[in-house]
Formats: sequence, structure tokens, C-alpha cells
Amino acid sequence: MPKLDRSDFKYNAKVFEKTCLWCGTLFFASRSTAKYCCGTCRGYANQAKHSEEAVPYDETEKMISALLSENAYLKGQLQRYILENEELKKNLNRQRSE
Repeated sequence: MPKLDRSDFKYNAKVFEKTCLWCGTLFFASRSTAKYCCGTCRGYANQAKHSEEAVPYDETEKMISALLSENAYLKGQLQRYILENEELKKNLNRQRSE
């Protein structure tokens, strides 16, 4: 059962006020890492996490291919900007020396 009142703990106990990630109830916990107010909420959250479907392999392969092509495009853009920057530096140095 969730401890909804601070008085359920000893007077000198270190207590953390938390909000349940599943139901949103405010509760008091003795651990700073507590996420859920009770085992029921923890179980429901665990079921929801495991029931999510995995991405099919074909879609994953398509995503990887798209990311690789985008990466190649961006790499080309970067190289173009680097060459452009070097050319601008040369022009600037020429103008300064004149």
C-alpha cells in the first residue's frame, strides 16, 4: 500500500515526497529512487513497457539506409563548406597583404 501520509514514518526518518509515474498519486517514499506508489502501479507500468511492439526488421533497415544517405549528404556539405572557408581565408589574406 502506498504511504500517503508523512506520519506513517518514524519522526526522524528520511522521507521523499514523490509522484507516481503511473497513476499520478502523491506519496511518501523511504527511497529517493522510488517511481511508483505501489506494486500494482509498478506491475501495470512494466506490462505496458513490455507490450510495446518492436520495430519490424524491414523498417529498421530502411531507417538505417535513410540515415546513412543523409549522413553522406551532410558530409559532402561539410567538405564543401570547409573548402569554401579555406578559399575565403586565402582571399582575405591576399587583400590584407595588398
